[in-house]
Order: sequence, then C-alpha cells, then structure tokens
Amino acid sequence: MRSKEFVSTLSEPLLQNTLRNQREPKQRMRYEPVVVYPLAEKTKARGVDLTQAEGPWRADARPLERPGRNSLDWIPIVTNERTEVMVDTAEHATDVAGLLNWCGIEELEPVADLTPPGG
Repeated sequence: MRSKEFVSTLSEPLLQNTLRNQREPKQRMRYEPVVVYPLAEKTKARGVDLTQAEGPWRADARPLERPGRNSLDWIPIVTNERTEVMVDTAEHATDVAGLLNWCGIEELEPVADLTPPGG
C-alpha cells in the first residue's frame, strides 16, 4: 500500500490548486478536486476506513440562495473551519475530508506558482 506521505504529496498540491481556482477563477468554470477522488477510492480499497480518520477536516454543506446544479439547495464542501473546498457529492466530501485527515494535512492554503512534484 502506498504510504500516507506519498498520498499526501499527491493530494495536497492538487487540493491547493483547486482551492486557488475556486477562490479566484480565471473564467466562469467549476473547479473540483476530481484527481483526488481516485486517490481516496484506492486508499479505501486497500482497507483504510477514511470515515474513522481523526483530524480537523469534515464534510459539510453550504446552503444556496437559490437552487443550484441538479436543483440542490446546498453544495457539498470539505472544511476545517478556516478553509472550504467545494466538491460534487456528499460522498466525495466525506472521502476527501477523510483522506486529508488520514494524511495528516491540517491546513490547505493555495501556494503561489505551485509546481507538482517532478513537474
């Protein structure tokens, strides 16, 4: 199984980039951490119960003023009470929160000019 450090090295920069794009989009586009979803799935498939990972991250929902995509009244988010990352489903919010906690990532702030490892 890949180590927490390896998964953290992959997921943290991707989520930081997603967060930066959600806060300051260059165009009217939706940004979500789709690359992180398979990391969470593979981690769960290897027997890690991400719902039991302890840490500051949790799944939540932000209410919308009017119905959004698929007529939802809320948007799923992952938050540590200081930062919010929007995701597409409540299940993905739970998975991403668990993955961040399992990896030991406490803060997730965008880094200017982020370059992925080996990039």
